[in-house]
Amino acid sequence: MDRVNTMTDPASAASLRAEKLIPGGEALAHDAEGRVVFMRGAIPGEEVAVEIVQEKRDWSRGIVSQIHKSSPERIEAPCPQRRLGCGGCDWQHIDTAHQLRHKTEIVRDTLRRTARLESPVVHQGQSVRPFGYRTSLRVVGDQTRRASFRKERSHETVPADQCLVAFSPLHSLLNSIEIDPGLEVSLRASEATGELTVHWDPREGTVSGLPEEVGVGRKAFLYEVVSDHRFRVSSGSFFQSGPEAAQLLLDAVDRAAAELKTASTVVDAYAGVGLFSVGVTQSETRVIAIESSKWSSADCKANLANRDSLVERVRVENWRTSEPVDVVVADPSRTGLEQRGATALASCGAPVMVLVSCDPAAMARDTVLMTALGYAHEGTEVLDLFPNTHHIECVTRFIRN
Repeated sequence: MDRVNTMTDPASAASLRAEKLIPGGEALAHDAEGRVVFMRGAIPGEEVAVEIVQEKRDWSRGIVSQIHKSSPERIEAPCPQRRLGCGGCDWQHIDTAHQLRHKTEIVRDTLRRTARLESPVVHQGQSVRPFGYRTSLRVVGDQTRRASFRKERSHETVPADQCLVAFSPLHSLLNSIEIDPGLEVSLRASEATGELTVHWDPREGTVSGLPEEVGVGRKAFLYEVVSDHRFRVSSGSFFQSGPEAAQLLLDAVDRAAAELKTASTVVDAYAGVGLFSVGVTQSETRVIAIESSKWSSADCKANLANRDSLVERVRVENWRTSEPVDVVVADPSRTGLEQRGATALASCGAPVMVLVSCDPAAMARDTVLMTALGYAHEGTEVLDLFPNTHHIECVTRFIRN
């Protein structure tokens, strides 16, 4: 937010007052005519001037250009790359001590508005450490072939000389590799073993300067340890922001469903590499894992090799089972379960479902769907797995009526 001027200017335009933060990380305000204004870079309670970048009949969207009255929660972005315009950590202007509270309020408000829950049960959970927590990064080559980050909502770049939220072994890769201009590259490191993997689409360009020990391509994998369980994670597979985040999720799912300790059969939907299949079930529990990704399903099979398990490579919306199921754990992508996914999972009749959501708006929409399918919302725990960003993780318990 390098364009923000925090000095008061009496001659500046009339202020807007930031009322609250909303899903997506923007602040909401109302202009003099009562129209909604969505603002990037404001904190509730602040009075700001806004540069409008999009205008519709009933609302507009803008970027904070000047702060007339600053929140005590406001700090200068600690990362030089953010100050240069990197779009990766859009909440660095908010003191990390307050970010999880704001995220919890966003979830509570979204459940009220979207799911029509008058008094939703929402708990503030925990956060990973604010810096050095990310064990995976995505970078792009600039015109000089340097590893770079995209600017906020732009194809322009800033050099990835450092990254305050990245796990330190990734820094050596950021400074050693050369990437064809415009080519996107994913980097991952293991906290448990120090292994490194890199993958990109070879049809789109090349990468040079990689150390010999780095695993290259979607088939390359490393091992990570979470809750004393060893997970194989291919470079083409999804994994959480780091093992600390994965541990917080396992703990939250455990809290959401005590029934997991006595369950005979558990369904792990959108299973990924099997984090929940392995991490929240008992050794004698039968696990049915549903995962459509070629790479993730292969990892899941490897990670469940010594368990009574069935890994089905199929889209969740196309899945059905005749087996009795005690608990469903579902961790869909940002779009949520949606109608077909919710219907498929409800069809197994499990008494308990735990929904892991990475978008509060999608979680609230899924709550509406699950309510219509006979499941009641019993509570949501809010976690911060991506400090310094607007991203929110929720773990929600539903029980069948």
